[in-house]
Amino acid sequence: MSTSDGNAVLVNSLSSSLRSTLNGLDTAPGLIRRVLEEASWRHFTTPRGENVEHETFESFVTAAPTAGLGKSLEEVIRVIGDDDEVLALLANEIGVPADSLKGLDGAAPKLGSPVERDATEFGAYARSGGWIFGLMVARSVMPGSDRNRPSHSVEKGSPNESKVSARQFALLAGTTAARVMRFYRAWERAAEAELVPCAADLRPGQTVELPASDEWAEYFTKYEQSTDRREGIAQQAEAAGTSYTEAVKVAKNPAAMRTAILGDHKTADAAHRALMDRLEDDIDLQAAMARTIAKAPEFRKAVTAESKKSEQIEYVRKVAVEGKIKTPAGKILDAPPALKATAERHFAVLETGDDEIPPESAAEAYEAIQHLITETIESDPEIQLRERRARLYSRLQRAAKAFEDVDPDELASLHEPDIVTVLQKLQQAITSCLESASGGGTRTALRAVGEM
Repeated sequence: MSTSDGNAVLVNSLSSSLRSTLNGLDTAPGLIRRVLEEASWRHFTTPRGENVEHETFESFVTAAPTAGLGKSLEEVIRVIGDDDEVLALLANEIGVPADSLKGLDGAAPKLGSPVERDATEFGAYARSGGWIFGLMVARSVMPGSDRNRPSHSVEKGSPNESKVSARQFALLAGTTAARVMRFYRAWERAAEAELVPCAADLRPGQTVELPASDEWAEYFTKYEQSTDRREGIAQQAEAAGTSYTEAVKVAKNPAAMRTAILGDHKTADAAHRALMDRLEDDIDLQAAMARTIAKAPEFRKAVTAESKKSEQIEYVRKVAVEGKIKTPAGKILDAPPALKATAERHFAVLETGDDEIPPESAAEAYEAIQHLITETIESDPEIQLRERRARLYSRLQRAAKAFEDVDPDELASLHEPDIVTVLQKLQQAITSCLESASGGGTRTALRAVGEM
């Protein structure tokens, strides 16, 4: 077969045969022979219609399906078994002596029976325990990668070229990406201890000398139990660039963590910042904090004081930065230069950080600005007049809104003499106000109320 589509038939048949069992069916050795003889592995079309090319047979074997077989060379050799002719073809393709692919006794490994296969795998696990699974993940997975990534995203010829993401590896293994990553992180901790090579330096299918099986528990069982807590800690450790191992140690001893918070200001400050960061997204923690504050009078008092301080600082900031003042009647005016300069001086002291500002300093700055605003209003008759108009107009609007809320039908159903008396007095007051607003003399200025 020479075309990509023709090669795909043979490659897909081989891949399907290998997936049927860890060691392949009886048809797999014959398919491997044909793939090698016809060089079908070099270029073919995937079921998705993607064109795939491989420069080496090892790349074809270790690449994730459907771009390759998703196996190791060792697994392929085991499938071939004692077929010397196929072993010779494979040895010639990868450039090694055929004898190097055989067992130590000079014969190809005979793994034909289920018992022999189970015994071989059991022996490997008995010798190295979980290190075998850690190695499988470390040499095959590159976290954050994707099997469909562009070829230029990973340096060609690097150990990571043919690796897959944890998600893809998990799909092939029939497990979860979280479990795959627990093995990956355990391997990396062992690499930090210089017991094994770093995962980034391993190629798919590569074998290395593994530590004693009982040492695996130190790097996996102790820290990588399958819990949501540890997964959350792992994510935060990766994001913050801190040690996952140390974070788990702290999480496993809440009593010691509480002692450190109570006894050390810096630890308490770090815990406070962490809680504030978590509050934004943790609804349950928000509710718990709110309940705690609501039940403790001293907390409520502190919250009120801090809220008042923040409002005062914000008021001074607006005057200093925006150059605007708000009068008691709610009018926004441009701050006179002298007032703005005073606000800037006070704010320069306050902007060192709200947490470090005593409430007295904020109150002093706020009162100083308020005093200057009062002086500004009293020194300008026009501003005083606008303030009087605004206050009066605001009171009239509130009174009108309150009266509009009274239901005439409800009044008619009650027939209460006291209510009639109140309404009569209200009518007299409104009549008096209308006469005053429309009269002459000193009340002329108040006509502006009706115009606003």
